[in-house]
Amino acid sequence: MVEKVTIGNATLYHGDNAEVLPLLGTVDAVITSPPYNIGAAPWERLGHWKPGDSAGGKSKWKNGSDGGCGIQYGTHVDAVPWPEYVAWQRGLLSALWLKLSERGVIFYNHKPRVIGAKLWTPFELVPDEVVVRQVIVWARPGGMNFNPTAFVPTHEWVMMLAKPDFRLRSKGVSGLGDVWQMTPDRNEHPAPFPVALPEKALDAIEAETVLDPFMGSGTTGVACANLGRRFIGIELDRKFFDMACELIEKTQAQERLFA
Repeated sequence: MVEKVTIGNATLYHGDNAEVLPLLGTVDAVITSPPYNIGAAPWERLGHWKPGDSAGGKSKWKNGSDGGCGIQYGTHVDAVPWPEYVAWQRGLLSALWLKLSERGVIFYNHKPRVIGAKLWTPFELVPDEVVVRQVIVWARPGGMNFNPTAFVPTHEWVMMLAKPDFRLRSKGVSGLGDVWQMTPDRNEHPAPFPVALPEKALDAIEAETVLDPFMGSGTTGVACANLGRRFIGIELDRKFFDMACELIEKTQAQERLFA
């Protein structure tokens, strides 16, 4: 069952994004970060390597249902069988692509991974009709994936999936470059991206309505509140949905106070 909450110019849905998306109209931008499915691998079971070889050594990752490692997102264990995960993400990106306006764009945060002795990239998750315009590198300080087969990764990707008519706000905005150095935020969500990330993306475009189908703790919604953009968020987990409602309401109240 889908629950809808309206907070100022933010509309938040507690439910499965597959059920909510058909209810929505056109949006100008999507800024989101799905579960990375750390507990599964595209070519072998993670259990074939010693603990930590592929998922990051001593970290917050928990045992997944496949015998590998996976982060726990509330009720979701991040260890979906790989073909199911690929089908899930490709289907979602196809649905999001259809929701975009003619000048729309998706900022899709994901992570390349060295699994065993081979590199995997999120390109596998992009369906044929969706156009990859650019890969932005999110450079984060430090890293925890110590692995004898490769150097510690200290970055993630923000894939810019753009309709043909999409343009930045101005030619000068392109000077922001394709490497964004930001420190992750910390809250009760196990994997939040920093508010500065969606803020930087939104500052560079003219989107009025922004969607995040994996709202989590509400980071994209907070960025929209800070910048006066209309936000639509979808979150399946009750705890994170309530957290997002609280953070977005608090941010909007602060913006009204300063105004």
